[in-house]
Amino acid sequence: MKQTIPDNVKRYDSPQSAGNGMTELTPSPNPTRTLIGIAFGTLFWNSISIILYKYQGDICDKESAIMLLGLFIVVNVVLFVAFCYFLVFYHIGRPTLKISSRCPRLGDNVALTWKLPDYRSITHLTIILEEFENVECTKCTSEDDSTPRKSVIASIKLMDTAEKREIKSGSIEFKIPGDAMHSFADYNCQIIWQLKLQAAKKWMDRRFEYTINVQPYEV
Repeated sequence: MKQTIPDNVKRYDSPQSAGNGMTELTPSPNPTRTLIGIAFGTLFWNSISIILYKYQGDICDKESAIMLLGLFIVVNVVLFVAFCYFLVFYHIGRPTLKISSRCPRLGDNVALTWKLPDYRSITHLTIILEEFENVECTKCTSEDDSTPRKSVIASIKLMDTAEKREIKSGSIEFKIPGDAMHSFADYNCQIIWQLKLQAAKKWMDRRFEYTINVQPYEV
């Protein structure tokens, strides 16, 4: 069941109004790991290419050596562009999202703050709290059917604004639904809670997902 913007979402006049003790969230997947993976892949490909190019040159196979050199240049250009993309969009201009509790409980009030360094180029900001279920089919016979099935349980819009002042930075307080299911992981089923931030731009939207661990009621 999808929900609209709840009435109990409270906005603050400034990020400092939400209080201290905030914890910064890391996007999932972590872009730093992606950058390291691209850099490692580049080094590995370059090492293999240099060895093959030297081998082809030694046996006087000039045509193969030229083709390998062209492929070497193309792949490095693609990897360089990918590296720059992740560096600019996920590090230099990455939003700062902080939460009062990384592991809130069902029914808890949670404070959330954000800050976008490149807010001038953003036309619209949306923050959504989403709960979804991932189910893996253990009886499937094909690879396509074995792909985990995602089913959205609840989608709560916490912020939806086009005001530059609110896009730049802001704070809200919201309540984790008390009648929902807490975070859960089994061998073929998962209940996942995420905060989703979408920054709309004229030429390319930016989306970030932050996983939080929602705990059950304290007994």
